[in-house]
Amino acid sequence: MEFESRLFEWINQALADGMPPRVKAFNFNLFETGPDFGIELIGSSEFDEADSDWACEEVFEPKQRQLRIPLSYSGGDWEQCLESMKAAIQVYLQTDEPGAAILHQAEGIGIGFVDGDLELVARL
Repeated sequence: MEFESRLFEWINQALADGMPPRVKAFNFNLFETGPDFGIELIGSSEFDEADSDWACEEVFEPKQRQLRIPLSYSGGDWEQCLESMKAAIQVYLQTDEPGAAILHQAEGIGIGFVDGDLELVARL
């Protein structure tokens, strides 16, 4: 899919310099931007599977922090967007993309809306 290719390229560019210092985990923040949605990647100095506030300890953000998600990919509601993006990140993690290798160095990877619950995509 066209959007998944852009998503994969965006993650690769975000992590092109390797594992950022002090980052223990990564989170993909989702947010609403009016009629559509967006995604951003952050690195956190904390990781606690039992407490999703770990994602608030942000110590890394890429140069291009955000990527717009087209409605044709995300669907019209937040639940569908979350499921679509979680599936896309899981597919990405199974590739041999350079960014996937960097994400696998983290203790965990999460995804969720900035004002909602966090779901664990991977505990590494």
